[in-house]
Amino acid sequence: MTHFRSKLPCFIPARFASLDLGVLATSFCLLRLPKMPELRDKLGKLNFKPAGPEINIHAIPFKDKAREAARQKRLAAELAAGGKNAKQIKAEQRAAERIRKQKERREAEIAKGRNPNKKRGKQARIFDEWDELAKEERLYKKLRTNKISQKEYDRLMYDGGGKGETDEGAAFSSDDGSISD
Repeated sequence: MTHFRSKLPCFIPARFASLDLGVLATSFCLLRLPKMPELRDKLGKLNFKPAGPEINIHAIPFKDKAREAARQKRLAAELAAGGKNAKQIKAEQRAAERIRKQKERREAEIAKGRNPNKKRGKQARIFDEWDELAKEERLYKKLRTNKISQKEYDRLMYDGGGKGETDEGAAFSSDDGSISD
């Protein structure tokens, strides 16, 4: 390798310095830039936008089954050890979950006929909070009277599940279709 480097013309390193590596990485459809010493000082200056947290790059498998099995084993060991990469992976997963919930809230607002970009007044926000509180009360009452299980309660409360909820706020029982309050 050193013999090859000694025969290189000197204009190639100059061309590497003048390359726009961000555009080059985008043209190769890279989701992230590799960790290279050449990129450390240029990291903030590059014209590159990495993949957002909604893309889980750790879930992209290798086509080769043996390499994929080794990658899964290495990833599980890293997560179990709780190293630097494990913290980064967990942070990315939390960010992806937060973005997913924001998108769901936005879609719910659009489904209700509201403009999510419009700034809502104080009274409208108060009414929304009361509606959420009323929904929580209804679900808790169903849980207390054993009409729904704890698992179903958690799903409806924390996942924002709309199963069994109508637009008017009345809940339908999953057994006989009767309205319960």
